[in-house]
This record gives sequence, structure tokens and C-alpha cells, in this order.
Amino acid sequence: MLRNTLMKVLSSAALLSAIAVPAVSAETATTPFSDIAGSYAKDAINELVEKGIVNGKGDGKFDPTGKVERQDFAIILAKALGLDVSSTPTSPTFSDVPSDSYAYASVEAAVKAGLIKGQGNGTFGTGSNLSRQDMAVLFVRALGVDAQGKGSILKFSDASSISDYAKDAVAVAVGFGLFNGGTDGKFDPKGGAAREEVALVASRFFDAKKIIDSQTPPSQPDPAPTTPPEPAKPATSTPPATSVPSSSGGSSNSGGGSNGNNGGSTPSQPETSAPAVTLVSSSPLNIGDLIQLISSKVGKVYLVPYAATPTSKTDLESLPDLLVSSVLYANQVTEMQTSSLTVGEYKVYFVDQDGRMSAPSAKIVLQDNPRITLTNEEESSFLLGKEGAVLKNFFNTDTPSRTNRNINDWIQIKWHGKSLDMIYNSTQHNFKVFEGDNRVGTLEVSSESSVISIEPTENGLHVRATEEANETTKADLRFTLKSYSREEETQQELGHVDLPIHFDFTAPTVTGVTYQDGVFTVTADQELYQDEDEIQAEIIYSPTGVFEGDSKNVYNFEENEIVVSDPQQGVKQFTITINNSEFSENQGGIFQLTISGLKDLAGNISSPKTLLVTISGPNLDPNPISEGE
Repeated sequence: MLRNTLMKVLSSAALLSAIAVPAVSAETATTPFSDIAGSYAKDAINELVEKGIVNGKGDGKFDPTGKVERQDFAIILAKALGLDVSSTPTSPTFSDVPSDSYAYASVEAAVKAGLIKGQGNGTFGTGSNLSRQDMAVLFVRALGVDAQGKGSILKFSDASSISDYAKDAVAVAVGFGLFNGGTDGKFDPKGGAAREEVALVASRFFDAKKIIDSQTPPSQPDPAPTTPPEPAKPATSTPPATSVPSSSGGSSNSGGGSNGNNGGSTPSQPETSAPAVTLVSSSPLNIGDLIQLISSKVGKVYLVPYAATPTSKTDLESLPDLLVSSVLYANQVTEMQTSSLTVGEYKVYFVDQDGRMSAPSAKIVLQDNPRITLTNEEESSFLLGKEGAVLKNFFNTDTPSRTNRNINDWIQIKWHGKSLDMIYNSTQHNFKVFEGDNRVGTLEVSSESSVISIEPTENGLHVRATEEANETTKADLRFTLKSYSREEETQQELGHVDLPIHFDFTAPTVTGVTYQDGVFTVTADQELYQDEDEIQAEIIYSPTGVFEGDSKNVYNFEENEIVVSDPQQGVKQFTITINNSEFSENQGGIFQLTISGLKDLAGNISSPKTLLVTISGPNLDPNPISEGE
């Protein structure tokens, strides 16, 4: 019952119109959005806009990276599937969706329909972003296919992170090409679903649904019951009739049977429907990328030059520039390698096991361009402190620091199997991309977040946090790779990546000091990364503990009498050694230490902090504890 409802109601207009909030005028809807030029789903967004399926958010923007929260997606489902929201239970199913919640009726309707089950602890997850794995579950349910047991074929390196309830659905969704994994071989199941991703997956969903629908015969009404005539009683007993299979033409009789169908069963009919092939990959592709497609049957797929005009399997196999791949499973993604191909335009034909040929796929443009990726997909984030950081390129004579960052630590551009050089352009305030001595591209750095400012300098781009930023604010840096041309307006975007920014405005501080045999051991509350900056320390000694008005007994250690060790990167402790052979600690007393210049991973530097360390003479208290002021 649920499958019939989903397949009947889930149309493209119903599903995607629900994410288009707020609505805008028809004129605005047909206007290209100003914020999707770099979106990987730009074509899908434009396609759905042209069909009147999605709208922007006003002001000419689509907000492609905006997230969809779980309760809002429940509303989307309820509207898209026409669920009954008029009748609600007497008590809420989930503790975090009370009866006065704006999403209460939709959530309860989706629960009643068996679409959502919550998070297993009596909560629904209101306010949480819809995850990629949950989106996969919902789309696969909408396809109405059997997903049971398919999770065992998952090959993602983070497959173990996919929740058990979602593994089968994720496998099927990937098989249909609704989702792709990342370049690092991960699926990112807990990652939040963005508006652009919903648009792209929905576009692919419609293609997959067409294939499934084309292979599903329409339901026929049950024939009206008829009363068979009473058979004549034979004069002599005869053996029971032997069932004879129907011929391929369906016209053979069984020797006295009726219309050759032996007991009323319908004879099998030959398969005459033409196969279909759908391109899943978005064109253009780079040489080395996989071409992904879905075919409606088992057989072979042929990649041929776009200019070729074959009309049969024989024509296909006679083409000189031909790439063939077997399709072992219908309605699942098949991949074709492109590493052996040259730059050009191609298309795909499919031929089933009976020799029937499909119509050609859409055009596949194969190009040879540099590719931009994050250097470390698993851990990449840009930590930003109060002073910000200058993003620049470094040569062998330079050393990166907390406030001077090497762009190669976050971004890499590869072409022909090797990493390309990026050199800061102080005139255009971007980075020039070189393969050897040949310039091949331009890298631009930007951010759509209002809490980030990017200021060009002579040596790099100074990335700062504005006053509105705090340590919980979310922001990104966008790195856009463009082809190189002397005419800036002719440069084409080749790809982009977004690097999350994490804000840290809290400087480290000293939490304790111990003393023994002329050495202070200092402990901080954060890991220290001093780079070229030195820790500053001032030390005053008083046998009485009085530091003002007792100049006769107070001793100020000179700078050359204080040796501060360079702490190892990422540790919380360092030492301060007194270098004065005449100083005697036999009588005990109190040290006053003022320490500043501690630097953390974000480049935050501590202000001066004064601490008192009491000693009681030798061997009486080997580890006296400091007392901060």
C-alpha cells in the first residue's frame, strides 16, 4: 500500500516545490541565480527551475548550501506524498515534537505512513539537519524497490559508519546512481543534506524512476469470473492431460485444449520492448573520471564518438574508436573507464542480449583539465584565531606559522598524475597555477559568509573573522579553480572545493607551575605552537614574600639569567631555568613569575599572567605548587 502511494504521488513537482521557500515570482524563477555558478548541481537546479519545480529564496539567490532540517523535510514529505495531516494522535510520538510544534501534524502523518521512525530514543531530532543516509532511505522507499540485504555490497571506506537501518537503502541508492561517494572513497552518511544536493539527487531520482516505470507493466484488472461449461463425461477413462509449454508465438495447442493456453493460463509473450540507457554522470568529465550509467536490461554498453550514427549492433562494432563494457545487472549503475580515451565528445548506446539497441544517451564531453581537491579530506578545516591568518604559498626558505598558512596544506591541484604549483599573484590577489613553467589555471579564494573578510596583502590573502563571529559560528572558504586565459572573461570554472572554518578566540593560559633545583615546570591549558614566537618570562624573588617596598631583599632576575625552553609543538608543558650560580634558595622564599606569549594552534597569544611559587628550602618541599594572582 505504501509503495503504491509513493509511486503514485511522488512527482517531481510535488517533491522539489516543497524545498523552494520562500516562493518568488515566475520572472524571478526563470532568472539564473547569482549564487549557483560554482555549484556542482547547477545544471540540475536550472533544469528543475525551468520545469517550475524549484524556486529561489528571493534576491536572485537559491542558497545552494543551505541545509534542510529534519522537521522541515517531514513537512516536505507530507506535502509531496499527500499525507493526511488533519488527524493527529492524542499524544505526541516524539518528546521533541510537541503538539504545538509547527511540524507536529506533518511528523505524525509521516510516522503513521511508516516513513520515519525517529532516532530510537523517543526523539525525532528536531533542529538537526537531514543526513545523507536518511535522504537515501526516503528516496529508495519512494522508488518502491526491494532493498533488503543489499547493504552487504557497500564498498565505502566509512561503510561501518552508516547506520544499520540505512545500509540497504544507501547501497540501492548508490546502485541507481542517486548518490556518489567522495573522492576519498567515503559516503559521509551523517553529513547534512544541502538544498543543491537535494536538487541533484532528485534529478537523478526522476531518471531512475522513469527506467523502473518503463520496466513495470501496467496493472490489469482481474477478468470477470466465468462459469466453465460442465465437461462431458468420457465413455472411458483417460489419463490426465500433460501440460505443453506455449511456443514463442503463443499459438500452439495442447491437443484439444482451448486457444492453446492449457487450463486458462496466459501464454508467455516474447520480449519486444526496446532497452533504455540513462547517463548518471554529469558532463563534462575529465579524462580519468568514471562514466556512470543505468541500463534497463542486461547486455553491453558501447561508448562511441558523438558524430557516429550507428543503427545496429553491427554498425556499433564496426566503429574504430569504440569502448565496450558489460552490464551484469539491470537498473543498477555501470561504470566505464575513460583513462584510455582522448579529449572529445561521446555518447553511449546499450544493446541487450537479444541484439536490440537503445537510443543514444545525452552528449558526454570529455576534457583534460586540472582537478582541485582538499589536501586532507578527512581532517581539513581552517582554524582561525583573533588575529586571522595570511594564506600564501611558501618556498624552501620560508616556514609556515600559525598566522602564515601554506595554501598547499589545505588545497591541492593535480593534473596528469602530479601536483601543480600555486604562486600568489599580488596584482590580481589570487594564485597562479603552473605545470612546470606553463601557467594552466587560476585559483581564487572567496567566502559567502558575512563573518569572514579576505584582505589582499603583498604576500598573501589575510583571512580574518569579523566582530560578528564567535566560536560556534559556521563559515567556509571557497577555492575556485579556473582555466587560464589572458582575457579574464573567457576563463572557465574547472571546479571548486569548500574548506570549513573553525573559530578559536581563546588564548592559552598557565594553569600551574612547579619548582625544583632551579627549574620551573610550567603547564598550560592548551597545546602550544610557538612557531617563531618566544615565550616571555619575568622572575622576581623575595625571601619574605613582600615584593613592594622591600627593595633590599627583592631580587629581579635579569633577562640573561632566565632560560625559557622551546616547547615541542602540540605539548602543554615547558620549562624555565634560573641561570644564576650565586642565587641561594637555602632560606626558602617566594618566586613571582609573570609569563606571556603562549601561542595556540589558532595563533592566539596569551596576555601576561602572574603566579607565585613558594619554596621552603632544599629537600623540604621538592614540588611546591604555584598560586596564581
